[in-house]
Amino acid sequence: MPRNFSLLQILLLEAGEEELKVAEVPGLMSVLSKSSIDYDYKLQPESSELCQNHPPACTEPRGKVMGGTSTINGQAYVRGSKHDYDNWEKLGNPGWGWSQVLPYFKKSENLMQKIPSGDPADHGTGGYLSVEFADEDENINSIIDSFKETGFKEVDYNSGNPSGVAKLQYTMKNGARQSINTAFIRPIRGQRENLHVLTGAQATRIIVDRDRKKATGVEYVKAGGTKETLKVFAKKEVIISCGAIDSAKLLMLSRLGPEQELSKHGIKVIKNLSVGRNLQEHAGTTLIVLSLKNKPPTATSFQFANLRKEDVNEWIAKNAGLLRQPGLLGAVSFLRTRFEKHPEVPDVQVHFLATVDDNQVSGDDGKPTYQSFSNYNQIAMYLLLLNPKSRGWIELNRTDPTFGKPLIYANIFTDSRDVQTLKEGIRLATRLIKTRSFKESNFTSDKPPLLGCKSTIADDNKFNECLIKKYHMPIWHPSGTCKMGPKTDANAVVDSNLKIHGIKSLRVIDASIMPLITRGNTNAPTIMIGEKGADMIKSDYH
Repeated sequence: MPRNFSLLQILLLEAGEEELKVAEVPGLMSVLSKSSIDYDYKLQPESSELCQNHPPACTEPRGKVMGGTSTINGQAYVRGSKHDYDNWEKLGNPGWGWSQVLPYFKKSENLMQKIPSGDPADHGTGGYLSVEFADEDENINSIIDSFKETGFKEVDYNSGNPSGVAKLQYTMKNGARQSINTAFIRPIRGQRENLHVLTGAQATRIIVDRDRKKATGVEYVKAGGTKETLKVFAKKEVIISCGAIDSAKLLMLSRLGPEQELSKHGIKVIKNLSVGRNLQEHAGTTLIVLSLKNKPPTATSFQFANLRKEDVNEWIAKNAGLLRQPGLLGAVSFLRTRFEKHPEVPDVQVHFLATVDDNQVSGDDGKPTYQSFSNYNQIAMYLLLLNPKSRGWIELNRTDPTFGKPLIYANIFTDSRDVQTLKEGIRLATRLIKTRSFKESNFTSDKPPLLGCKSTIADDNKFNECLIKKYHMPIWHPSGTCKMGPKTDANAVVDSNLKIHGIKSLRVIDASIMPLITRGNTNAPTIMIGEKGADMIKSDYH
């Protein structure tokens, strides 16, 4: 939302509903997926070996709500490596290097606490988006100490050089989730007369004048109605911010995309572009489950989330207690394997998920499912690949292109280099369980029960490869499907000003424009893209 620019009249069309109060509770992240505010997308079985054998595990939650996926995600605030953005610029995108994007990260940020080993100059205060740590947790401190004992430095991973171990920074304010809606939109609704918000309005097509090659408006339908097509017209331009899955879908429905694909649906292409290609996704696997020696009591008064009534009351009264703890626990590590040639640039990330031992639900193939809960007695150590070489794509639904779920071919770990890199990351990460700090901690370590992976040795090469191929999961960071790049790049969809190549008055501003996925959770980079895009709009119309 361009600030202090009242000359623009802005209409925001949101397919979903208003943000639910429950979404503000960090500890209830696990109940938001598959709810009314989640599109609940699935990866196609061909996406990977896991998706073929256990389709329910291959989910791609996307927020259908004000704030989008920032309303249902794990809240991790991770900018990535400065190398990511310098690479974007080298690919023909001037103005997108680290030194140019850092001011936009700082502009939106309101850092609430001092970061150990951090430089205040790398962060912003007074922005719309609050960032803070979770409450102190002795188990997290033990994990950080164990990593430090193996040689990792404690760092501010948002400085541009993330390699090391750190406390996780969250999009959170006084213990409550900060979605894009909560942070940026809700505070100004009712105050800015030029901002109009319409929820329950699903965009079905961008109206593009074929002769002038210009976007002139949007067709949409209202939720719960007769699916009558309504139209709204833009005097200036149309901006698509539907995320990497739905921005690609909407462009293809608007006759902008790969001609060979769209012809299958009888769609006459206005501009042949590589929309939906270049799909990138972080994926990883649970290597080790850390069980607490002194387990907290496990109550079942709230069976869906293993909560106690007193936890809920404490949250309602003062945003306090166990529900302040997000499902992603407050430690994170960024590892550099021997396959990454650039110094200080990581290629594997380690997260820690809170879970409970009576909530491991195994499928027919023995795959355990670990959900995130506040009242935890186990921690799942989760490793994910940061710079995947595998590429996927998105296609329109074959029976109902407009309202059916798009077909997502993520192609996870189809490039053998990805498997080798994560195997090396596993070898590095398992060193922490051999440290004195770990042995003196409140943990015991076990591997999850896995059918089809015969070895029981944590650092066994064959076991780790089996683990990666059979028991990986997408991390819900799809990106790259409307790639930013120059006209000379056959796969580019938008230019460095986020304008669609060859079409006037149409931009895409979201994670889909990333030419290469960033090395870390993608919410913070997406917010930066929004801040930079807003400045581009202001510059064009001043």
